[in-house]
Amino acid sequence: MASEEEGMALLAKDLRDLSTQELHRKYSAEASAHRNILIGRGTGVAPQWRDFRVFIGEVGPKPSAEHTLVLLNRYERTYGPGRARWMTAEEQAAHEAEFDRLRAEQMREEQLLLHKAAATRRASTPGAPSFGQWTPMGGKLVTYPDVAKRLAIPVNALSKTMPPGSSADELVKRAATSADLINENATWLPPDPVRKAGFFEAYRIWHLQVQPQFGRAATPTFLFLYIALPVMKQCRDELMDLDLWNPLGQRALNARDNHPAWKKYTEFMPRAQVAMMEIPIYATYSLLSDLDALCERIVTAEKRFREGPQKVIHTHRAA
Repeated sequence: MASEEEGMALLAKDLRDLSTQELHRKYSAEASAHRNILIGRGTGVAPQWRDFRVFIGEVGPKPSAEHTLVLLNRYERTYGPGRARWMTAEEQAAHEAEFDRLRAEQMREEQLLLHKAAATRRASTPGAPSFGQWTPMGGKLVTYPDVAKRLAIPVNALSKTMPPGSSADELVKRAATSADLINENATWLPPDPVRKAGFFEAYRIWHLQVQPQFGRAATPTFLFLYIALPVMKQCRDELMDLDLWNPLGQRALNARDNHPAWKKYTEFMPRAQVAMMEIPIYATYSLLSDLDALCERIVTAEKRFREGPQKVIHTHRAA
């Protein structure tokens, strides 16, 4: 801590006594980082940080050669006061893990509020079904929460999976088909147990909306590809817009490797490659050259599987 305080004290003196050119020469590593964010394509810089004197006065001296300037919000693309700091690779990994945890927690809270608001609107609609009402299942009258428990889905998903005219027994048959198709040891599954459980819950909800004749084809592998491939296409297009898809030079290569879109793309790529091998009609496609055609084909197939007014519940976060 003492050395850091001494460094900041020395910097404060230099900011008073040295010209901008002299500051660039003395703090060459910091000046290089400053130039990189100024010329980086697609990267915004707050107006005050375009002045190197202001920039270094706020971020401070680079602690070591192992440190890089890291945006605190990995989805933020504008450098500015309070938005970035020096980190080592280990510090960045720890920061991003904590950032993802807090963001996931915030998203869960927001989703819960949306669900509560939607439940309130449904309850206030004339003739709206009550989850406390009774329905036949297996020759007995059971409550809607009992049906949801049997199907292993949240009770609030019944409004999507059990439209008027359908019966709980029909859903139980479909749920049995989906249970037969689930392989919890598939290598393309997310490694995190929470994400894996979330994906299978989303799969059970989605499969209940699939027409019975397509039940065996509507596998977890298909749903994963339906979720992952459009995300990969979006990441690829974003990187192409930034001229980072085929980077030229080490600086562009580093910019691509540190970009959130590239990290998401490379997280999905090996899993999608393995998943495609499980579905023969997709196994001949290349994720590099045929991604657009494959996306179009799998989206069309998913619509055909449902063949009706039911809207598939958004599940991309679960993958």
